[in-house]
Amino acid sequence: MIAFRQIAHWRVLRPTHSMTLLLALVVSLPAVSAFAAAPGDRSKLWKTCRNNDGEAGLTACMAIINTRGIPARERATAYYNRCYRYILGHDYRNALANCDKSLEDNPSFVDAWLNRSTIRSGLGQFDLAIKDATQALAMANNNSDRAGALRNRAAAFVRRGNIAESQADLDHAARLQPGDVYNFINRADFLLQLSRPDEALRQVARARATRATVNFSQQKMYADIGLLHGKSLVALQRHSEALPVLDALLKIDPNNAEAFALKSVALARTNNVAAARDALSTARRLPLSSPDAAELFREAEQLVREVDSAMAPPLGEPVAPGATPSRERSNRVALVIGNAAYQNVAPLTNSGRDAEALAAEFDALGFRKVTLLRDVAREQMFAALRAFAKDAETSDWAVIYFAGHGLEMGGVNWLAPVDAQFKTDRDVRLEAVSIDELSAAIEGVRGLRLIVLDACRNNPFAPQMRFTNSTRSLGTGLARVEPEGGTMVAYAAKAGQVAHDGDDGNSPFMKALLKRLKQPGLEVSMLFRFVRDDVLAATGRQQEPFVYGSLPSEPFYFRTAATANR
Repeated sequence: MIAFRQIAHWRVLRPTHSMTLLLALVVSLPAVSAFAAAPGDRSKLWKTCRNNDGEAGLTACMAIINTRGIPARERATAYYNRCYRYILGHDYRNALANCDKSLEDNPSFVDAWLNRSTIRSGLGQFDLAIKDATQALAMANNNSDRAGALRNRAAAFVRRGNIAESQADLDHAARLQPGDVYNFINRADFLLQLSRPDEALRQVARARATRATVNFSQQKMYADIGLLHGKSLVALQRHSEALPVLDALLKIDPNNAEAFALKSVALARTNNVAAARDALSTARRLPLSSPDAAELFREAEQLVREVDSAMAPPLGEPVAPGATPSRERSNRVALVIGNAAYQNVAPLTNSGRDAEALAAEFDALGFRKVTLLRDVAREQMFAALRAFAKDAETSDWAVIYFAGHGLEMGGVNWLAPVDAQFKTDRDVRLEAVSIDELSAAIEGVRGLRLIVLDACRNNPFAPQMRFTNSTRSLGTGLARVEPEGGTMVAYAAKAGQVAHDGDDGNSPFMKALLKRLKQPGLEVSMLFRFVRDDVLAATGRQQEPFVYGSLPSEPFYFRTAATANR
């Protein structure tokens, strides 16, 4: 890491599939002449404040802040340095508190606005991150600051599903600072968010080959590159290659929870379960570095749990004392809805057939009750959910599947009945069904609560919709969700992506799901991992199914080894 003069300025972009806060640190020289302490003491405090990464640096900065008669701008600098130290430790709550204080003392502090936008992204507050980055952009008086603000804003935009806006900001930043290493770093992050890891890997290679400017922290830059490199390799399932990359990263940033979670995934995928569990245990002890990191952390936990379940003895074989035998539930119910014949937009090709095929498969699997509905209006959907909630209360499993049109507006996901018109943004709340209504219908289930949404298609209502509120916006596909514990929500395409409807009988997602439902011995979480891989292959990596939420430790099987002949 470079030695800082008085202040550590840094640029960022992103949070990442996990969320790498991509920081480029630069040097600035604020004045220190108004200190009330003796010149020697004053100089020592500033030296420690700006150069010491540990507790001593934080303490020295606070001593400066508490100095009697210190000018507000100097106090802002000291708060800024504390903010920076907390960011390096992934402690975003304390970082935010110090950055806020810095901006109170110096509202024109561009770098503080830039850092606060990074912190907001780290906390998952993407709308606020966009506002802070926009403020930094408006106040910037040089191309370096402008490019930093654009990159920060692009990171938040892509995570809000505003792909075009993110792309435009990245292109603008590249024009302002051509050849800058963070153009390649941030572009790699953007591509990973779009599930294009092969292209991201090429940007990582360009970043490694680019000579960094002396204003950058070399250590942090290489940590950012290493994390993106590891993420790209894991996404491409090149797990053995990813492990040495992640080990090198952890030598630079040993407290990076995201890197340990990635390492856990790679180790589990290479059947090194004990080491995967150790890496995950280390990740648990570290602060999460971003919302993306939290998502990856859950993925690692789930994978280790699944590998353990896959190694458990089949049904009918002896089970170790104290272990929970894996079993298939017979008291299972499902509500399957396929909306295709939309009255006010073009009909869908396969959603009705997909629903019929899945309902038939659930019947073959021995579900106690399967309710199949085709082309339902809004009131019919609500009536079906009310009836299904009563069935779910006495069931061990409850599954809801919806195929049709869905949309995200203002961070809320909505499913479109066949009679929806959506002439204005206000109509969405009045004419659609929130995904929260599906969750409420199955909240009384004792065991598995599963929602499967094949509703991430292009939104045909958008061109005709008139917006009455300037703060509302439509996203691409559906937004990510955080369901309550014990509930799993499976998307046919990850948040912000669009799903293929298909043109030969069933959608790519449904083909993969039906194939895996017929395969005995697949625990439900592992089943959806296989579905993900199948759909990625079938669509040329253009569509990636994704699972949100978490399940209890007991494994759940649609079809165990004992039912293989059904």
